[in-house]
Amino acid sequence: MARAAINIVGETGALFDITSLGGKDVDSYRSGVGVYCVTGTLGMVPFPPLDQGWGYSLHPSENTAKVDIVFAEGLLTVTVTMDGEPYDLKTMVTLHILVPDIPLEEVPPLPPVVVDPVEVAQAEIVRLRAIADYSIASLQDAVDVDEATDAGMAALKAWKKYRVALSRVPEQPDYPQTIEWPHVPA
Repeated sequence: MARAAINIVGETGALFDITSLGGKDVDSYRSGVGVYCVTGTLGMVPFPPLDQGWGYSLHPSENTAKVDIVFAEGLLTVTVTMDGEPYDLKTMVTLHILVPDIPLEEVPPLPPVVVDPVEVAQAEIVRLRAIADYSIASLQDAVDVDEATDAGMAALKAWKKYRVALSRVPEQPDYPQTIEWPHVPA
């Protein structure tokens, strides 16, 4: 058995949508004022997390409505009352139900993930460039205010050479299939 969440339109009882980890052969209808019937389910399930309510939720504007749910002979019947009288919801009721599992042979295979090697390489260049830019910024600030040390100057030069090397990665002969990444300054 699998979980599903369905939204039923209060005015008509029509199935608005279904989100399912299993079968989707679920239908709904309104059989009278405040009475909604749902077929194709295996009954209600606790709404996750299990300790925070059972099987349904209402729009906050109608949260004072009373909801009774009965599952018998394959029919899930949801009865809504307000102030003791049958009540057609103005919005929707969301039900958390059990549905039959989908047989594995009916589960469509996922389409293959196509990875564009150019996009992957460019994303890595952008990532590495951001690291270089961050490292260069503080070193360059020290130079700009005449507070750079010899070690800082050497580090600045190394990071700038690294950034230039990154900009030349797309010029490599086997780019993007084979990339020789420049070494990150220490």
